[in-house]
Amino acid sequence: MIIRNEERTIKERVAMREGPGTVLIKDVCSKEDLYGKGRLYAELILQQNCGVGYHMHENEEEIFMVKKGQAIYNDDGTEYVIKEGDVTICEDGHSHAITNVEAEECVVMALIILK
Repeated sequence: MIIRNEERTIKERVAMREGPGTVLIKDVCSKEDLYGKGRLYAELILQQNCGVGYHMHENEEEIFMVKKGQAIYNDDGTEYVIKEGDVTICEDGHSHAITNVEAEECVVMALIILK
């Protein structure tokens, strides 16, 4: 199977997890393609002052990899600057958030794996 870039869907999420602004979500594949082992594999496109609000993961973990730009990442209440090539893992029972405060857009690969 090949999913062409132009066939990938893009959704807008305003105030995603009560975060600032609008996040564009460009699916890599469907939830069904993850065979019940995950619920999301997508690019998150964050413009300046946009992000995903602080939230907890239960019975799953979320992995981010920054493809482009940088952002502020909140890992269980501690904030870090993450940049291109950095990877974060929010394990089961932990919380996180991400916000782009820079003028350049930030693109993050996001994968949610079910426990």
